[in-house]
Amino acid sequence: MLGSLLTRLFSHLLKLYPDRFLDEFGREMRDVFVQALSGFDDIGTPPVIRKLKMARLFFREVWYFPLAYLEARRYQFSLGTGEPPAGRASYEQGEVTTTWVGRRASWGEALIGALPFLFFGLAFLLDGITELGVHYRPAFNLLDGSLLDGPLNHPAIILTTPVGVYVVCVLGLLFGTLKGFPRWSYAYLGMSLYFGWYYSNGRFAGVVYGSWAWLPSFAAIILGLLLARSLQPLARLLQGAWNDWTRLSFALYAFALPALTTVFLDMDWVATQLYGLFFDTVLLAAGALAFLRSRTIWGRVLSLQGILLILVVKGILGGWLDGQFWPAVSFTILFFSFLLLPAVIGLFRWGVYALSSR
Repeated sequence: MLGSLLTRLFSHLLKLYPDRFLDEFGREMRDVFVQALSGFDDIGTPPVIRKLKMARLFFREVWYFPLAYLEARRYQFSLGTGEPPAGRASYEQGEVTTTWVGRRASWGEALIGALPFLFFGLAFLLDGITELGVHYRPAFNLLDGSLLDGPLNHPAIILTTPVGVYVVCVLGLLFGTLKGFPRWSYAYLGMSLYFGWYYSNGRFAGVVYGSWAWLPSFAAIILGLLLARSLQPLARLLQGAWNDWTRLSFALYAFALPALTTVFLDMDWVATQLYGLFFDTVLLAAGALAFLRSRTIWGRVLSLQGILLILVVKGILGGWLDGQFWPAVSFTILFFSFLLLPAVIGLFRWGVYALSSR
């Protein structure tokens, strides 16, 4: 009775190990545990003592689990990282197969890929709410005055919230490097590069960061490679971009479109702009979800370009560029082309395979 219970609990504990490690060693570890439990079935041992020994064995496994888990992670990194092949796809001669490229992200992965857009919008929503709370306090009676005068005062919010989003993006980039740059990680790559560019081209609280602003993004990639003890994540990054150029379009989407929403607002806050920014935030996150859940290259392209079109039309209707038609059209064409720049890689790849097949 106790033996079967401990075996079930141990089986659940094994599920916490990384997938590759569990596939290779999980059954063997369970068999060893069951065999160790059966070793206590000695007729001469009192039942109480036998149960105590079984319990001690189980809790010893629980006690050493954190160290064993870290060792399993290190073993998995030594095997190389990357997205698991879908179905019967395989990695042949270092290339990512078509089946692997056509794999769409799970809902969990898609939500992870949408998080940076949600955090970006939340940062500027907090900025707008606190500014309106300071200048139009009667309209924001729900905000505690002590908060507005203290930790939620406007200068503190506008300085710290973008930094917080940058930190989230850098951590996501680090995790994405460890995972071998799956498709969702390109959102963190693009937005991390945006913040590097943003902070390197201005003065913040009297400080000019310059080139140092790029350091967190590159440090995350380098640290990920060191933890993986392999250059395989970089190989996966290049393979993914070569086989599916829309990944780079997704990185450009994360680099440019969040900033586009702030261009429409000009940071001169009124209450209606908060609603607009909330709409833009949801829209950008929805575009990321649609991109990551799509199975085809053109489905991914349309999901990104469609969001861009909606944002531009919304901006024009809201008085952006003073309603001038041709400047707005030129800007729209420029951004459409910007997101399609990586298609050059797809055309080059097509040409290479066409020549090699002759």
